[in-house]
Amino acid sequence: MIDHIKEKVLEFAEKEEWNHQFYLPAGIKTRLTDINSPGYNINKWRRLDPIIEKLNPKGKTILDIGCSDGYYSIQCAKKGIKYAVGIDPDPLRIERANFIKDVLEINNIKFEIKDLYKLKENKKYDIILGLGLLHRIPNILRCLEKMSKLSNTLILEFKTYNSLADVCISGEKEMKSNKYNKLHSIPTQTFVRKRMEDFGFKNNVFFDDNSHLNYKRTILVSSKEKLEL
Repeated sequence: MIDHIKEKVLEFAEKEEWNHQFYLPAGIKTRLTDINSPGYNINKWRRLDPIIEKLNPKGKTILDIGCSDGYYSIQCAKKGIKYAVGIDPDPLRIERANFIKDVLEINNIKFEIKDLYKLKENKKYDIILGLGLLHRIPNILRCLEKMSKLSNTLILEFKTYNSLADVCISGEKEMKSNKYNKLHSIPTQTFVRKRMEDFGFKNNVFFDDNSHLNYKRTILVSSKEKLEL
């Protein structure tokens, strides 16, 4: 079994370097090296974990949009949630997420190749995760509007343009690793907050990280319900 896990981890890495670091049985890791970046999954989770805890996730449903290798869905599943659904357009990342789910024997998650805009709006979730998402999509406004119809509480983490103005600047479509990782645009906190207010989300709480990167990473919890964070 251990040899099989090692072989599969390496097989997936040969296709493309793992985006998320997982610590698997027998000391197996999905990545050879860690990254000193607030956008790296291990570092990002340290910031997200206490925020999610305050939202009392036990028994709730979660939709993880752009779930990549599935790390955040899996971490949430360990918190006693009812279930999580992770979606991503990249077949390789969904295959890897399902592999990790099986290795860790986690049953309250489903990972699927899905288009956000084709999700039925009569299906609601308690919490939506949109982590590292907004700056990677062509149309932020369309994405926020769709998410606002699927849940009353969103946790968004995104590269942020440092200005008080209500603007979203071009990312010049810089490509990070594959066609799904283009840097399309970088919004200000003001831009995202005002759009969420337009969609009826009156409670917006920001958590900042002043990093060494060109654009700091912001976490926003946006809700139609009262927040105590």
